[in-house]
Amino acid sequence: MIPKSLKKKLTIESFRFANRSAKFLGYRKVCTLTSLMAEIQIRTAKRRVEAVKKNFRMIKGDEIGWQETFRYFWSSVADTLLLPHVDRTWVEGKIDRIENLHYAEPFKGKGLIVVTGHIGNPEMLANIAGVLGFPGVAVAEVPSGEWFREFLKIRERFGLRIIPVKGAYPRLVEALREGHFVYLVSDRNVSREKGHLIKLGKGYRRVPTGFARLSLETKTPVIFAYGVPLGRCEEGKYYGEVSPPYLPDSLDSAMEWFSDRLYETLKRWTDRWFVFWDEWESPTELP
Repeated sequence: MIPKSLKKKLTIESFRFANRSAKFLGYRKVCTLTSLMAEIQIRTAKRRVEAVKKNFRMIKGDEIGWQETFRYFWSSVADTLLLPHVDRTWVEGKIDRIENLHYAEPFKGKGLIVVTGHIGNPEMLANIAGVLGFPGVAVAEVPSGEWFREFLKIRERFGLRIIPVKGAYPRLVEALREGHFVYLVSDRNVSREKGHLIKLGKGYRRVPTGFARLSLETKTPVIFAYGVPLGRCEEGKYYGEVSPPYLPDSLDSAMEWFSDRLYETLKRWTDRWFVFWDEWESPTELP
């Protein structure tokens, strides 16, 4: 068994190597390699395969097309690895269209909470937002040190500012009061917070409440946004959608609004939901 410290070091070095190699390999070769990784995982990553199949059953009632999740994911990895080495024109060229972007325009300089999930490619969505003139602040679940610096090359490429999860809440409050956009990925509960139980299709899962608490404390509206690839790798332009702004009056109403938006999106794009862990609650564990 590989020691945890060594596994962490290998992960950091592998990510650094991939990040730097992408510049020299070029997009086509990176796509070829990531496509191969997708097929390997489909055949060998039993635990992740079962998690994805369960996601499909819970969201859409069957497992049809589950393999595409891995193919779209690794295609998104290729796009992500290219981000430190491209310019704004490349990012703009990856945009097919974004529906209802006008909902965000009035909040420039006033503050807005943008909530999303691991749908499509949040890394690309963040950089697209920066290129289109909507930079802001986001929280990242990455430790400090080398790992964090490697992620910054991607996540802060076009104007996004990253805040580590630990101690993030007061800094996000401050950012909103200064008129910044705050971006939160809220479909997985990765903190020590117990999370709020929501229903998605046929299943239940716990998700963080940070966006709701921020909105209620600062009286800042929330929008739900996402960006998904319409094809894979070089052919894969991104489609995005922005919801109308919403100002909750309670935690429960905020979480109900979020679960409705999330489910509608996941039902439409189930094969582009990149959650590879079984985080569904057992019915016997429900209150």
